[in-house]
Amino acid sequence: MSLVPQYNYPAGTEITLYNEKMSICAMQENGYEMLNLETGEVGVTSFSKFAELQKSPAMKIGADAGLPSTELEMRLGNLKVAEQLAPPQQERGQFHHAFCCATAMLRTKLRREHGMPDLRLTGALLNDADNRKFICKVATEIFGKKVRPKGFRGGQNNEWVLYDGRTILKYLQIFDRLEVDDDVIAALATRDHLKGNNTKRIDWTLLQLMTQAWEEIGLDLKGPSVSNVHHHLEMLVFEENGRRIRNGLAKLVVPSHKTLKRHQQYLLNPTEFLVATKGERHALNKRGRGSTDLRGLFPGELVEADECKLSLISSAKERGYWENLSNEDQQTLEEIDKEIRTRLTLLVMIDVATRMPLAWVVSDKPKAEATLALLRMATRDKTKEKIKYGCEGDPAPAMGLGLVKTDNGVGLRNKTVVEGLLGTTAIYAAVRAYASADKPYVERLIGTTESLLIKLIHGYTGRKAGELPGYNSNANGLLDIDELYGILTRFFIDEYPSLRHMGVGMGGRRPAEVLKELNKTRGLFKMMDADQRRIHLGWKFEVTPNDEGVRVLSGIWFNSPEFQVAVDDHAVSKVSVFVDPENVNDATAIIPGVAREFRLQLQVTAFADLTIPEVLELTEAHRREDPAITEIYEDRIASTRRQRFDLLKQIGVERRLTRSHSTFEECRIKARHVFAGARIVRAPEGGQTVRPGDLTASMQGPGVFLIGDGNAAIDHQEANHSESPAVQLDGGVTFKGNDGITPAGPKSAEPRDLSQVPLGRPKKGGKFS
Repeated sequence: MSLVPQYNYPAGTEITLYNEKMSICAMQENGYEMLNLETGEVGVTSFSKFAELQKSPAMKIGADAGLPSTELEMRLGNLKVAEQLAPPQQERGQFHHAFCCATAMLRTKLRREHGMPDLRLTGALLNDADNRKFICKVATEIFGKKVRPKGFRGGQNNEWVLYDGRTILKYLQIFDRLEVDDDVIAALATRDHLKGNNTKRIDWTLLQLMTQAWEEIGLDLKGPSVSNVHHHLEMLVFEENGRRIRNGLAKLVVPSHKTLKRHQQYLLNPTEFLVATKGERHALNKRGRGSTDLRGLFPGELVEADECKLSLISSAKERGYWENLSNEDQQTLEEIDKEIRTRLTLLVMIDVATRMPLAWVVSDKPKAEATLALLRMATRDKTKEKIKYGCEGDPAPAMGLGLVKTDNGVGLRNKTVVEGLLGTTAIYAAVRAYASADKPYVERLIGTTESLLIKLIHGYTGRKAGELPGYNSNANGLLDIDELYGILTRFFIDEYPSLRHMGVGMGGRRPAEVLKELNKTRGLFKMMDADQRRIHLGWKFEVTPNDEGVRVLSGIWFNSPEFQVAVDDHAVSKVSVFVDPENVNDATAIIPGVAREFRLQLQVTAFADLTIPEVLELTEAHRREDPAITEIYEDRIASTRRQRFDLLKQIGVERRLTRSHSTFEECRIKARHVFAGARIVRAPEGGQTVRPGDLTASMQGPGVFLIGDGNAAIDHQEANHSESPAVQLDGGVTFKGNDGITPAGPKSAEPRDLSQVPLGRPKKGGKFS
């Protein structure tokens, strides 16, 4: 059985338990008797429970409650330790402690020599030269600095001189009254912190006017100066002095600017004043408390992304092609250049665990597509950028993303980006905009990039409007986007990872070395599935498959055996193809109704390891040619076709070949012969019919019957309806050729049942037998 500790606390010890003030009354056999100082309730807490509570932050044990103050608190005004005093006071207290110890040793020595245990020191004994030498010798050894029995003549000096006997006795009495737990140095220190006249020397009415001036003018978001507040105070004092003169009182004197500023510092602390004049958001960024925790433990676990407009003017002119453009194209590009100069934005992503830049994108339109490009760059290999721009260091390798933090920017927080991250099993967290404490790591990266790199590039505009009045940014903004991206790439690969980082968890190490260390000890965050990465972060195309596979962007073919078999089995008309624009070696296809993805391989080997912009640029370069060369080849094609046509026509005339084509007039004549004998038979108007199977059924009402074979119409001849004989049935119903049914006489009162009419073959002449 383990030992249960039983701590012996004196009665009256103050204890704070769950924000309730309590005091220990007595120690019993079962535990401590506790008194609630707020409610007066008394209870018993067992020793085991008290020991467990002592380990938790819920319990705080303070000083004895209800006891009189100690000598230290009475003398120094509730100060208990020497560290609460100023350094000169602490040093003076050490000096006092040294000669008090030496004086106590002198007292013991004199009592032994004279055989008087009750011997008391007096001022005369302490002023004796031999005794003073003894005290100085011992005090020097304790204090560590030379202590002299008397000072030199000739003004002030920094030497430690022993006090007179009466002063030594005063400090010795304090030394003898001290308890074991008291801080001796603090108890023997001087009370310089209590010196001075702390009473108000400004009239109470003037203090009220100063407070009124700060409330009405000084605490405004427009940020007024102390002079503005002082002018308003002068007006208030002038009005108050008018009233005081009428009442026979003395005038108030307007205080100085410094006094007015000190009054503001007395009223509000710096944080409160910053909130009042700059706003809560600005105060949070400037004086908000950040986190000192290690938020990321291994690379890729936590990343932060942000975007900012570059304080830089760049050019959109494409190097190498400007001189080959026409005047109209140059004018169009100049307009595009002006637009891009005002909308250039940098997007960056940083890994929190290593402080390594993972991705950087320069865009003139910071929308969802730019953010997806940032995510694709962070999750892919960046060796191509290293080789292209001649970097010496190693960029961050391809890794997965665990938690991505961004603010509420339109380009960062939108449906497309969130769906893409969640589809790749990453976690997305949106933090507050303009709150640097929510994403401090990427904010520091952007600030460092601004101060170390951007301000040195040609075309820098400054952090705020009018900061560089003597520099013409528009005239010096000659870098195009490709040159700017190369400079940024070399900075994020070679320079920033090589700098010493003094952030939390870095300890002066370099991000590149931290990445190597964590890669060996903890490993990188798991990679994303390649197909899922293309589906959620890549470009989507709806295409029709054929025997060659699928084609995107009118020239990039992809195919695989499994995909071809699936297309033939399901006979689909459209499939979805997802391509990584940074690497066209593979693509992912999804067939409707098929529960799997198909990985397709690039079929055009000339495009291997290229990006889609590089493929389009290569294709455009192949199709681009000099207009003069185009005219030569077009003339050659037209002349060759004319010669071939004339040759074939000549051969046909010489060999008397029949024509295989017709003229427009011949086509019209043949059409008239084709349609000349055609006869159109009109359907009878107003004809009445019955349902199938009801021809001879017992029913009332008229019906249509085929009677006899009649005169059949001859093809290509007009029918003569006037010669058709009329057939009359019982009841007055007459059938007359193809004219339908017409009544032969007056209608009967009741309709007859036609099923009772005998039907037979009519005789010649159209009569029934």
